[in-house]
This record gives sequence, structure tokens and C-alpha cells, in this order.
Amino acid sequence: MQKGEALPDGRMITKELFLSFLACHTLGHLMLTGEISARKPNAAEQFWIEEGLDIHKRARALFPDGIFVESDNISTAAQNTGKLIDDPQTTVIFEGVFIAGRYVVRPDILIRQDNGWRLVEVKSGTRSKQEHIDDMAYTAMVLKQQGMEIPEIALLHISKDFRLGMPDRELFVEENKTKEVSERMKLFNVQSGMIEKLASVPTMPKAFLKPVCRGCPVFKECMGKGIENHIFELYRLGKKKFIELNTKDIHRIEDIPENFGLTKKQKIMRECVIQGKAYSDSDIARQLARVKWPAYYLDFETISTAIPLYPDVAPYEQIPTQFSVHVCNAPGKVASHHAYLAHVQTDQRRQLAENLLEHLGEEGSIIVYSSAEKTIINSLAGLFPDLESKLTYLKKRLVDLEKIIRNNFYHPCFHGRTSIKVVLPVLVADMSYDDLEIGDGGAAMAVVARMAAGKHNDEEVKTIRKNLLEYCRQDTLAMVRVHERLLQYAA
Repeated sequence: MQKGEALPDGRMITKELFLSFLACHTLGHLMLTGEISARKPNAAEQFWIEEGLDIHKRARALFPDGIFVESDNISTAAQNTGKLIDDPQTTVIFEGVFIAGRYVVRPDILIRQDNGWRLVEVKSGTRSKQEHIDDMAYTAMVLKQQGMEIPEIALLHISKDFRLGMPDRELFVEENKTKEVSERMKLFNVQSGMIEKLASVPTMPKAFLKPVCRGCPVFKECMGKGIENHIFELYRLGKKKFIELNTKDIHRIEDIPENFGLTKKQKIMRECVIQGKAYSDSDIARQLARVKWPAYYLDFETISTAIPLYPDVAPYEQIPTQFSVHVCNAPGKVASHHAYLAHVQTDQRRQLAENLLEHLGEEGSIIVYSSAEKTIINSLAGLFPDLESKLTYLKKRLVDLEKIIRNNFYHPCFHGRTSIKVVLPVLVADMSYDDLEIGDGGAAMAVVARMAAGKHNDEEVKTIRKNLLEYCRQDTLAMVRVHERLLQYAA
């Protein structure tokens, strides 16, 4: 197909559709036909989308002679791109539209060279990933099918060395990925004809269970439909065991034969599902007995942004902005609650660290849920040498409640997961996050980052701060209640 030629009948195949077809023909068909409707992004996802748009804008600013191709009408955009390609005065094209057969692509940046065009794809991460190679391989495949010469392919991603105040040219690192992309493109070229045919067939291809199904957005409506306890929920189910079970058409945990080679933890999960009740091993009482009272239940909230919000902060560096501490003198007996929430227009990690030390006392266990709190305390200790010894001592008092659950306890309603959002409604039926305005860490991070960037007025900030304090408080109170319930199982 020549540049700007009219589109064929039927929906075109985008990069997302092609890669979905490549992973699973059924998923590709459902996306192509619109049977999988686009889900509205949550608060965190919307923030990441906005960050990505900002990063692309900054990348385009590095090429002041570049021309951006508008795309309200994709046919017109393809024709306009063709004119830019044919014009030797055009040296850089942003997001041009190229069509080959039913395939369509919008390369981030194309730079004219003597022997063709250099393809540059912009990504908001700090390192190269396989998914980036796949993205670029698809783009290069369509460009070459459309008749373009692409002798060089590069990835432009965020530099870990960038700091606030540096010029945007220091924000990016460019890596030549021509070799890796060319290798991947060989597979794509082989598959492209078949995928184009699949996209023309009105009937849905038969689905087959395979490892990629585990993370599929329609798993529960497809291969997981009607299966409450799928084998994918088994702890660290390896490829070999998955193939063996799948070959025998065993997809439910309760259908796994007793003599099948499961690990100890997998056997426990199987027995819990079959018996319909929780399991706690003999060591859980000893692990819980490590807690020294008074106990301090601690949870942090952090922000992590591609463009640093504060001086001397790296891209995506975790910045603690908030904590909650419930103090208990005995299991379930709350003596006090303390909270800190930074005024995030400035970096207040020093104030946070000082408040943390004040509210955690000098003795007694510090109950956390995951290793994240230890990592944050480590970062604060490295940042403030005069507080290092006191902060380091906090680490000796930490007791990870999730680790105890993961190693010593299982409930069939966990379905293979141990996050506090999963564990809480199972063990403490009268508590949930459903009524909170902010109900997860991603949403908390997004609103804090927007506050730090000055995107909310004073009244909005007041409401947001109230919601953030309620959310973080719920996390530590949840730990209090879960701990209390575990002690009942261990008794």
C-alpha cells in the first residue's frame, strides 16, 4: 500500500492488537471485535498516562525542527505523513501515521538520514525491557512493509542521573536497539500474515490455556470461567508442573491428585481448598510470640514520579510523605494513634523522620506488612547521618506480619495472595476499604503527586489531606485487627 492510500474495510490492526494476537489469538479477536471494552483508567493509571504524555512532549522538544502529525482523521494523517516523507526539507517527524495492509502505526520520532530514517521510540522507564523491543519491532515491521528504509532503531528512556533543574536533554538516555529489534522482527514478519488473516475471520478462535492466561484481563470470562480455585493460584507453580496438569485437563486445585508432585506449601493450599478451612502451622504461635508490647503498627505512603518533584531526587525514587502508627498495649487494645502527612510542596523527609522517631518510642515491636517499610527506613537513615543510629535501631524491632502469614498461615479465600486488601475481608469481615475516598496506594500516590505539583486549590487540598489520613489510618488499624485474628487461630 502506498503512502496515504485509503484504508481497507474492517478495523485496522494497531500495535496493541498485534501483540495481543501474538500472545493469544482469542484475546486479539476479543479486542478487535470490541468485546473487551476499554476500561476507564484508575487514578494511578491516569497519572502515569499524564506523565507519559509529558515525557513525550519533553522528548519532542529535543528536536526543534520536528513536525507533529495531527490525527483527528487517520486517513488524512497518513496522507499528510506521506507528504512529509516526500519533502526533503522535512528532517524530523513526530507521530506520523503509516498504514501497511491492515496494520497501522504511529512512530514516536523519525529522523531523516542519508540512507533512510532513524526510528526513535520514547519510553518513560529508566531501562530497556522486552516489551519495549516488541513495541519497536512492530513499528519497524509496519514501516518496512510500507516501503520505509529503517537502518537504525533507538530507544530513548529516562536517565537515572537526571535531577530537578537540569535541562531536558539530560533527562534522556538513548540506546541503540537495532540488533535486538531486528531479531525480534523476524518472528513478527513470519506471524504478520497469519495475524492479518485471523483479524479477517468473524468467528472467535478456540482458546487454549497457557501461562500467558495468568495475567489476561479476560481470564475470569475465558479460560478461568466457572473455576473458583484455579491452578494458577498455586504458590510458585512452575512451567513443568503447569504443563503436566494442563495436559491431564486438571485446572481446579481440588482436582489435583493427592500423589501429584506438589511442594509442601502447594499441598497445604490444596488441602485448604478441599477442606474449605484455614491452615495455621505449629510455628505461627512462636512467630507471633516474637512481638514485644507495646507494639507499634506502622505504614508508610510514598510518591514516585518520573520527573523528580524535589532537588537531589532521582527519577522514580521512593519518597515517603506520610505514615500512620497505631500503638497497642496488648492484642487488639489500641492505646493511641499517631499520623504524619507532609506538606508536599517541599521535601519534608527530615520532618517525617523526626516525627517517626518520636512516635515509635524506644522499645516494643514495630509491626509492618511487607518489606517496604524497612526499605524506607533504610533510605531515611542514609539521607540523615545524624539520625542513622536511631533509624537503624528501628529495623531491629520490625516484625513483618505478611511474612508470617505467607510462611505459616493460609485461607482458601486468599486465592494465592496475601496482600492486606485480600487478607483483611477474609479474616476481619466487618472491615473494608470500600467506603474510603482513597482506597489504595496507587490512588494515594497520584493525588499526593498532583498536590506537590500545585494542581489543587486550598479547599481541594484540605479534603485530599483528610482522605489520605483516613486511608493510611485504615492500613494500620487493619494490621491491628488481622494480628488479633491470627492469634486466635494460633491459640
